[in-house]
Amino acid sequence: MPPFRRIGILGTGLIGGSFLLALRRLLPDAELVAGAPSEKTREAVRASGAANRVFDPAAEAPAAALAGCDLAVLAAPPRVVCRDLPALKGARIGLVVDVASVKGSVMEAARGLGNFVGGHPMAGTEGVGFGAADPDLFRGAAFLYCVPPDYAAGADRLDALLALLGALGFRCIGMDAAEHDRRLALVSHLPHAAAFALALVAARSGDPLLARLVGGGFRDTTRIAASAPALWTDILRASPELPAALDAYADALSRLRAALDPAADPAALRALLAEAEAYRRAIPDGLHAVPHA
Repeated sequence: MPPFRRIGILGTGLIGGSFLLALRRLLPDAELVAGAPSEKTREAVRASGAANRVFDPAAEAPAAALAGCDLAVLAAPPRVVCRDLPALKGARIGLVVDVASVKGSVMEAARGLGNFVGGHPMAGTEGVGFGAADPDLFRGAAFLYCVPPDYAAGADRLDALLALLGALGFRCIGMDAAEHDRRLALVSHLPHAAAFALALVAARSGDPLLARLVGGGFRDTTRIAASAPALWTDILRASPELPAALDAYADALSRLRAALDPAADPAALRALLAEAEAYRRAIPDGLHAVPHA
């Protein structure tokens, strides 16, 4: 088992809380420290028994509360991670990892930290808060990680982190921050934006009966539109490649719209749908249940 005997989790919402629960199950003898800004959440974490110590980041500086940790996980939106990272420079922490879904701005905020590795678990649900946390959330999910050029904490420590993540059920995939942000704009940020837009179109239809007619197609494609607006406002605004992804999506919709013209050859629409179907079916386990990102 990786040599992480004291682990801190700063932020205990869906992802941070799932990390906390999964780590407690995997490492029952480890000392787990959890920071949560809400008293209600702190009470819930204490009641779960998952953490040995729970602290309020507003009352106790994270750098002091996490001192002595072999690993600290920053489980907060990109804006908050970027705000908190500079204060951890020089803190007595073995390794610092974040789980934000945007990496470029986070890696820039971590410049000079030396013991930082950017991370992003490709798992989640529309659930919010510690009450939605699930220790099985990460089984089979990808964990994307970015090692900065100034990383200086040693290969052994990085290997230990990857081993720990593997033991939690992750498939670890390394890439640089620019690659991460380009890819995630397409497979995470754009789907959320599209789901929000589709739900918005229905909401603004003015048809009071519409919600009672919803079937599997609308339900499946808008599930993630039930995600927390505040969190996704932060993520979507921080995603540098999302505008280009939205432009590509708008172009695809335009091509579909043109193919619906009565004068258009039906083969044009069929070809577009067939191309999309082939890609969807080619995704590994693409038609089976997988952790939601």
